[in-house]
Amino acid sequence: MTPETLIIDGVISAYDERSGVLTIKAPCSDWMTLTKREISKVKVQLLDGRTLSDKQRGFCYSLINAIADWIGDDEVSTKEYLKLEFWSTHLDDLNDQIFSLSDAPMSLVAAFQRFLVRFVVSNGIPLKWSLLGSVDDVGDYIYSCLLNKKCCICGRRADLHHVDAVGMGRDRDEIIHEGMEVLPLCREHHNEYHTSGHDSFMGRYHIDEGIVLDKTLCKIYGLKTERRKKCI
Repeated sequence: MTPETLIIDGVISAYDERSGVLTIKAPCSDWMTLTKREISKVKVQLLDGRTLSDKQRGFCYSLINAIADWIGDDEVSTKEYLKLEFWSTHLDDLNDQIFSLSDAPMSLVAAFQRFLVRFVVSNGIPLKWSLLGSVDDVGDYIYSCLLNKKCCICGRRADLHHVDAVGMGRDRDEIIHEGMEVLPLCREHHNEYHTSGHDSFMGRYHIDEGIVLDKTLCKIYGLKTERRKKCI
């Protein structure tokens, strides 16, 4: 343990399911620092011990290559730039260390993959394959498409499709949209949804469910989130 970081490595030696208490063993020989600083509490970061699959690692590199082509730079420089951008927003997870795709924990690479997907969607970077059929976190991808008004199927300009039907005769400007389930679909795929039906469409593209509108999405699409108070 160094005075600058006060970070030591430990292992979980026991877990009591009834009390929910972890017992952690961590060797520490720097008793002078512990005493001088009156250290009695610690924060524990649980590290993902699962191994990363070649498919997940390969998908990240495919995204990095596509971004490199779009930027007009080489893969190595682009990868380091993207890792630094990701690192700057995940300091707590990375403990000030630049991670490597070769040995990073699965949860960290999953977060990096989400970052790359959001980068691709928000910048409209062209791909030779469908993101919908490749991403691990489909919900986060579709939410990103909603934020950027991109069709989650093909990436073209999208409109808001209500999975929860608004209903005939109801004023879309007056109903409360927050909490409704939606998808971002271009005109072509919007028509396909209505032609083939909900179950067939969702099954064809392996979408389990739509995204529930929150206040951020309602603001982007100019939708009501709460009823206007009547003036008395």
